[in-house]
Parts: sequence; C-alpha cells; structure tokens
Amino acid sequence: MQVKKIFLILLCSVNFLFSTPSTEQVNQLLSAIKKDVTLNPRSSIHKKANILKKSTQLERDFNQLYYDFLVHTIYGEIDWKSFELYLSNNQENHINSHWVKRPLNININQLMAHKNITQTLRNLEPKAYHYKQLRLALYKLYKIKWQGGWGKLPPFKTLKKGQSRTIVSRLRKRLSISGDYKGCTSKVSKNYYGTCLQKAVKNFQKRHNVLADGIVGKGTQKLLNISVESKIKKVLLNIDRIKWLPRRTNPRHIVVNIPEYMLHYYEYGKEKKRLRVIVGDTKHPTPIFSDMLSYLTLNPYWKVPASIIKKEIVPEMIKNPNYLKKHKLEIHKTWEENSSIISSKSINWKLYLDNEIKFPYRIMQAPSDKNALGRIKFKFPNKFAVYLHDTPTKHLFRKKKRAFSHGCIRLSKPFSLLQSLAKDEPHISTEIISKIIKSKKKKEINITKDIPIDLIYLTTWVNDKNQLIFGDDIYQYDKYQTRK
Repeated sequence: MQVKKIFLILLCSVNFLFSTPSTEQVNQLLSAIKKDVTLNPRSSIHKKANILKKSTQLERDFNQLYYDFLVHTIYGEIDWKSFELYLSNNQENHINSHWVKRPLNININQLMAHKNITQTLRNLEPKAYHYKQLRLALYKLYKIKWQGGWGKLPPFKTLKKGQSRTIVSRLRKRLSISGDYKGCTSKVSKNYYGTCLQKAVKNFQKRHNVLADGIVGKGTQKLLNISVESKIKKVLLNIDRIKWLPRRTNPRHIVVNIPEYMLHYYEYGKEKKRLRVIVGDTKHPTPIFSDMLSYLTLNPYWKVPASIIKKEIVPEMIKNPNYLKKHKLEIHKTWEENSSIISSKSINWKLYLDNEIKFPYRIMQAPSDKNALGRIKFKFPNKFAVYLHDTPTKHLFRKKKRAFSHGCIRLSKPFSLLQSLAKDEPHISTEIISKIIKSKKKKEINITKDIPIDLIYLTTWVNDKNQLIFGDDIYQYDKYQTRK
C-alpha cells in the first residue's frame, strides 16, 4: 500500500515524539488494542503489544506499535491491491466495475505528537453511518460465537403461522440467540408457530432485507443457516469500508447505499429524507465514488451511450426496424439536440454488429412521459457519466431487490428530493419548476451551495432502530474484497 510506504518514512521522523513514553501512554495504547474488537487476535499488532509489555527497548517498540495501530485505526485491513485486480479482470470481461478510494488526509506526525492517546484514537473514529453501533453489533456477534453460535437447522417444509411442527422449538431457539425472538407473554406449545414467533421471523426477514411475510420457506431457511462466523466477517469488512468514506461537515449531504437500494438525504447530520432507488444491474454496476451535486435538468434528453447502442439497439433494429420509433428514439448527426435527424431506413444496421465499425451517429430520446430519464435529472459531472434521475418505470420500486439500471440511480420520488434541495436554494421555485416540467421544454438549473453525494457499498449497517441489517451483495464485492 502506497500510504503505508509513506508512513514508514514518516515513522523514522517521529522517534523523538515519544523518546520516553510514560506509563500512562503505554497503558492507553495497550488498552485500546485490547478493546479493539476489529483486530485479529493473531495479528502482528497483538504480537507487538505482547512484546511491548516486556520490552527492553521501550521507545522503539512503542513507536512501531503505535504507528501500526494508527494505520489499522485509520485504514482498516482491506486488501485493496487484490480487490483492484479483481475490478481490472471485470473490465476485461466488459463489466465496468469501479471503486474510487478516498483516503483520509491525516498527518501522522501530528497524531503521534498528541500525548493523550485515548483522545487521539477517539477523534479518529468515524462519526457517521452508525459506526459506533456497528462495532457494538460486532461485539455481540463475537459473544454469540464464544457461546457456541446458533448451529444449522435441518431442512424442513415451508412453515407458516398456525402450524405445529417439532422444528418450531429449534427455530424459536435460533431466533432467540440472534435477538429476534424476545419471548412471549401468552403460553403456547413449544412446537406451535404462534404470533410471537411470527413477529420474530418477520423481524429477522426485515433485518436481512427480504420480504417480511413471516413464512419460513427455503430462502429464509438459507439465511437462518448462515453461520455467525460469516456474519462477523461481513461486519468487519463493512467497518473497514466506513473508514474509507469521506468525513463530511457540509450542512447538506446525499448518500446512496447501493446494496440497500436507498437514498438518504441529510441536513446537519440528521436524516431528513429516505427514497427508494434503482441501481445498476450486475452487468452494469453503479460505480462507488464521491462528488458534488452541481445542477439539475428539467425535461432532459436521454442521450443513449455508445455501449447501449452497440449491445442493445443495433441487434434490436436488425430484428425489428420499428424499434426506435416504438421507443420514441431519434437518430441525430451530432449530440446537439437540434442537429439533423437521420432516417433509420438509410442505415445498414448489420454493419455495426461487430466491434470493427463504430456507429457514426447519435441516438437520443426527446422529453416525454416515456423518456428513460423521466422529468428530472440531478447532475454531478463525473467520468462515469452517472447521475440521479426520474424514471417512467415506477412499478419497479415495489420490488425488494432493485438492480435494473445501466449504472445510473433512478429515483422513486425525484420531485420530493427537489423540494428538499429547494429550501436552501432561493432561486429554485417548485411552482415554477412544475410549470417548466409541464411545458416539456428542457431547462438547466444550477445548485449554488455545495451538496456532496456519496455512492457507497455497505452490505451491513445499523439502522435508526439500532438493528443490525444485512443487505444484498449485488456485485459480489464481499466475496472478492477481503481483509488481510
């Protein structure tokens, strides 16, 4: 890791900072290491901590240990080199997976100069994304592991409320261990699936982001049988992901958590709005990166990317010459919306089936109720050409898993988000915007005050009810993004 190389150089210059570490400083560091539930007990940090306890070269061993622990605290243990190789392999397979890292700009010299180690480490802890609560949830999972875990349930037929089966008592015990079943005031047979147990099953299903119908079918059984060790591994990985997220201090902030299929809008650190979103499918993953929302477009034109033209539109036109007309798509000479329109009949579509000949024109969709971008587009210019936008396919928001786009984020209620943004933008009037939208004329409006937007990938998080939630690992990043 490049950051680590820089830190190693800096380490040589910090020896004077703790030429004679006090007993209190040594104890603070050792205590922090002992309490850090994210550290592997067999890690080099723990080994160095044991060496420090009986060190004859206190200055050197203390500085080395403190440096290592700071790197762990700030950056975690994700093997980024291995993961970036995986992303590169995806590119070769024509899957444009991107994860842009944002390392913290921290001066290690200044950190190690602070005498109060406990306070220094506390200040480094992320304050957002329920980071503290996620660490507490991790400790609870470890406690379950130390007590023997929950074991696997044997296969059984679909179980519904009102049925009596011998498996019910084992199901109740399993959900008690994970904290989903809280007990029941009414007396029921241990083998009877009653209201209290159904409530526990629904809670478990909600925490795993699946349909909470209280029916224990194959899908729910599979989730119940995921080991506590696997869950610990997932939580550790997501704790490390949070460490790499930007530490925002802006009054307003937008976060899209891709595995959650949700957009969160914050004002002064408090969530003010939560919207369902549709994200990129497995062949067109939504990139992980951060930027600034800068302007919005009303009644946008959809300018079809070259990749979609090549892979989808050309094959469709060969099969059905009326495909473009059906979807109200126009062929233009250039990207200018008023440029000359080319007749689809004048084009030999078969010429562009392979990759040798580039399609020479531009295809776009004028503003309408069927426009793929809907009526509002929120822009944060980036190299991935990804943005937030409206969509005519509103029925897809009723689904639990919503990975259907080509990478952009489709919003369930774009006008609702616009209303929130307009409160801090005096020049944006929702009444005027409504009139513009009805006119079907394209209009761009600037956002004058910075609004950071982070597209993130957390497959495990703690919600506002302090519940540990497990999301959908859409792009299999959990599998390939490992910790050292």
